[in-house]
This record gives sequence, structure tokens and C-alpha cells, in this order.
Amino acid sequence: MLVNLSNMLAKADREKYAIGGFNMTTLESAMAIIEAGEQEKSPIILQISEKTIDYMGLDLAFAIAKTLADGAKIPVCIHFDHGRNFELVQKAADVGFSSVMLDVSKMGKNERIPFVKTFTTRAHHRKITVEAEEDQIGGREDYVDGNRGHFTEPRRAAQFVKETDVDCFAVSIGSTHGKPLPHEKLDLELLAEINKAVDVPLVLHGASGTDEKVLREAISLGVCKINIDTDLRLAFTRELRRTLKDPDVYDPREEMKPSRDEIRDEVIKHIRLFGSNNKA
Repeated sequence: MLVNLSNMLAKADREKYAIGGFNMTTLESAMAIIEAGEQEKSPIILQISEKTIDYMGLDLAFAIAKTLADGAKIPVCIHFDHGRNFELVQKAADVGFSSVMLDVSKMGKNERIPFVKTFTTRAHHRKITVEAEEDQIGGREDYVDGNRGHFTEPRRAAQFVKETDVDCFAVSIGSTHGKPLPHEKLDLELLAEINKAVDVPLVLHGASGTDEKVLREAISLGVCKINIDTDLRLAFTRELRRTLKDPDVYDPREEMKPSRDEIRDEVIKHIRLFGSNNKA
């Protein structure tokens, strides 16, 4: 069933677990993510990025996600991930996304709060959850290039959240999009300061490949949503390469099924790590 993200995160915040924001890139990945959630009785945040929309179109991407959400026995939020094309974010809200993320890190600092405040006010009238990122997170993935990431300042984060009324806030504490960069290290002391400064659930981007102990600590410090994309792509591709070595397999459905199963297992692993199993 399709739900609003705010209620999901409020429960996670109270009970000290996190919900995975898992990116769908193909039909198979979307199916695998929902299968994992149902198997583990976990709420699911099914994320769609701008690159996925460019690949299959907004209407088709949403139709796939909506069909799966409507048929699921668990709560599913359909979330627009890393919205920098604000016109496209608005179109996503118009077609029925239950949650959107605004990435305003490229905007002028004085423009960010007024823009996000106006957008959030309109979104809340339609019961759409708004996540925002103000400080650029490191790494490269899809259309996100943050090799010069800027760490979140707790005082600025408090001002941003208070004045914009966003529902959750994406922190920049050293994680990176895409494959982990050498010597990547999350600043958990900074995360603790941000958690004290703001009163909304926190979001961690670029968590693929991050040490499990560090992720557990981050959850204890207020992170309620953790984004996973690269780990799913790697699982899919790794299994597909193995499958294609068999010359007797030439039905695309047979080629895709093992990769779909691999993504499902990867999502299950993260669900259990985040503690969202049996929370649906």
C-alpha cells in the first residue's frame, strides 16, 4: 500500500531503527525491492532518480512503482531521489509521488531557504513528504557529482529545518555516493551534534559499502532513512555476468531472474541491518 513517508519515519525515530531508501533502476530491481520488504515484513522506500526517469520516462517509472505499491502487503513510499531538476520534481509530485527530495546544494545560499519553504508549504497541502539536502554530499552517482562535498554545520541545519518546515534532513558527514572513496570516514561526532540541533528525522545518503558498525551507530544518533543504490547495482551486475556465461541461457527472463534474486537478498541484508524487519 502506498503511504506517506512522514508516518514511516516518525515510527522509526521513536523505535530507533532506520528504513532503507532503495533505488529502482529497472523493473526487475523494483520487483526485488518489494519482494524483500514483504518477505521481511518491512516498510519500504522505493526511490526513483532523475536518471531512471530519463531511462524509462516519468509516467512509466511511476506506474511500475505504483502498481507494485498498490499490490504490496507492506507500507511503500514512492520517493523522488535527489531532485535537482525542480521542474521534474514538481511533475513527480503532480503524478502522485508520496515523497520528494530537494537537493538545493547548487543554489545560492540565500536562495535555498525561501525556495524550499515555498515548495514544502505547497507539498504539505497535498500530504507529500519533503526531504531536503542543503550541503553537498561527496562522490559520484547518476547526475550527482559531489567530489567537493561540504559538511553540514549544525547551527545552519537547525535554521534550515526550522524555517523550511521540511520533514527530514539529509546530512553530509563524510559518506559518498557511488562506490566508497578511499579513506572514507563518517564523522559521527558531527552527526550527534546535528541530531541535537534539529528536531526531524535524519537521512544518510551514500551508505553503500559503509561499515555495518558505523551504520548502527548512525541509527542510534538519529538517522532514520538510509539510501542504498550502488550495492544493488553491483549485486545485479555481478550475478548477470555469471548468468551470461552459460550459452544455454538465452531467454531474457531467465537471464534477469538470478539478478533479481540477488538484489532481493541484498535488500534483505540491509533491512535486517537497519532493524526495519517486522516493523511493517
